[in-house]
Amino acid sequence: MPHSHPAWLVRTTLALLFLAMCGTSLLLWKQLEDAQQERIRDRVGYQARTLATELENNLIDEVEGLRRMALLWNHRGRIPRDEWTLEANFALEHFPGYQSIQWMGADLRMRWVLPEQGNEAAIGFRLTRNHPNFNLAMQAKASGEAQMSNSFALVQGGRGFVLYTPLYIRDEQSDRSFDGFLQGVFRVETLMDELLADLDNQDFSVLLLESGRSIYHQEQPESLPSLSQRVPLHLLNNSNFSLQLSPTPKLVEQLRSPLPQVVLGASLLTSLLLVAALVLALENARRASALQAGYRRLNEEVSQREHVEQDLRESRERLQLVLDLTDSSEDGLFIFDLANREVLHMNRATHAGLGYSAEAFRQLLKEDPEQLLPGFHTWLELVRQARRDGDSGIFQRQMRRADDSLQAAEISAQMVSLNGRDYLIGVSRDNRERLELEARLQRLSQQDGLTGLFNRRYFDRQLNGEWRRLRRLGAPLALLMLDVDHFKAYNDRLGHQAGDDALRQVAQALQQSLQREGDAACRYGGEEFAIILANTAEDGARHVAERVMAQVAALAIEHPASPEGYLTLSIGIAISDPAREDQPDSLVSRSDAALYRAKHEGRNRTCLWEKGQG
Repeated sequence: MPHSHPAWLVRTTLALLFLAMCGTSLLLWKQLEDAQQERIRDRVGYQARTLATELENNLIDEVEGLRRMALLWNHRGRIPRDEWTLEANFALEHFPGYQSIQWMGADLRMRWVLPEQGNEAAIGFRLTRNHPNFNLAMQAKASGEAQMSNSFALVQGGRGFVLYTPLYIRDEQSDRSFDGFLQGVFRVETLMDELLADLDNQDFSVLLLESGRSIYHQEQPESLPSLSQRVPLHLLNNSNFSLQLSPTPKLVEQLRSPLPQVVLGASLLTSLLLVAALVLALENARRASALQAGYRRLNEEVSQREHVEQDLRESRERLQLVLDLTDSSEDGLFIFDLANREVLHMNRATHAGLGYSAEAFRQLLKEDPEQLLPGFHTWLELVRQARRDGDSGIFQRQMRRADDSLQAAEISAQMVSLNGRDYLIGVSRDNRERLELEARLQRLSQQDGLTGLFNRRYFDRQLNGEWRRLRRLGAPLALLMLDVDHFKAYNDRLGHQAGDDALRQVAQALQQSLQREGDAACRYGGEEFAIILANTAEDGARHVAERVMAQVAALAIEHPASPEGYLTLSIGIAISDPAREDQPDSLVSRSDAALYRAKHEGRNRTCLWEKGQG
């Protein structure tokens, strides 16, 4: 009889092999779990950054009325109180986040306060050196720029913020003289509730921190602080704030995938089956050698072999069950041998989602992987680099479908080395809907919700971009500022719903008046609109203004409070040469001054800004 190894040595070797394979399975499971946790953290971080950006932009949009009031004050001198009251009431009506709007004179004593009800304690208040905001107010006065304070105890009660906007008037002794502050006062809870009211934050608890200290919170049930993300929040000029988001279990559950557990179960079962197969193989070898002992044991050996075959069939059925379970997943799962480009395993979602048969997918991946996954070899290097650097193995790629179209795919890839060979284990997911949602959110962030035109945030970015581009080209830039005449009276007489309908019709008329790609019509604020005309001189701007006037007149919107009997516009035009000026703010101021002149001269007309005009 041939020499055989001791039974204890064989059992020890098999046990060590089984432990090694189980360890590899646990390592793979841990890596998939870590990748899943990282994806959840990335989602929370992305939502936190998006929410912070939307909060900042909403606050900028809502305090724009204060900036316009300050520009009007600085341009014309101290405006009459009734006109100031009209502008302040307009801002208060359009943004309930204000506690009050105030004018503090140059002697730092409160002069005008709206609304007076609920702010009686602020009437006659004087800003002294021992007030926590005194130094900040002096910085605003020295710099000429608006400054947002830290939170402090309001004289009206509660905690709040103040936006100090310095005001100036011209006098005979100097170009301009300090004339106090235009102040926007916000209560912390009211401001944050208003800013968060229209934002998608139902899946998170929101915490506002000032220098690390909580000053506001909006809780969702059973949020998870362990997955919270904190991002800086810039309230205009003030960077002492941060936003902390904690996801709810509902959101985390939506982002989780059962794939790590499925892979772990499949790996452990495969390890068990492989070791069992080795045990059976060794047992068969031992029995084959025992046959030489005599024919008398033949029948017993045959019977035992039948039992072994039955066990193998059952093992194959269990393995097939595991494979069938992976086929039920909507995510693609594949294991790829990098040495010979052979697909060792893939579930149905891997190839069926792209319109291939299993054989066609295998053949294409082996013979021309660049056709199936453009940039395949470059991507493999990125996967190897991610393994070396310990980075995330999640990649956004495009895969070519059987109909030759491209499909977006998020691939979580992990490279594993076993027995001197490299294997690629990947999970692919069709994430077109998520990408389309992100693109739609990007479009919505640039669009005014009422009129469908571009919003104020897009206007500022587009004006600066065209200014820089036309400066390089040495071409002119035209800006039209448009305002609906007697619009407050229209709203008071016919109601806000009719006013909204009128604004939508005017917006459509503006859009139809533009004939060149690149020209942009924006809602500047309230009933005020703006049109940016790149590479356009005076004649072209006047031509567009005439088309706008004609389109609005054709609407024939009845206006009982207008001398004309129908709704009209006033338009201010300014032309600038970006190559000769530093900033586009001067263009905005000039077109605003031309619009003011059109209003002053009787409305329903177009005025062009000229040198010497204020």
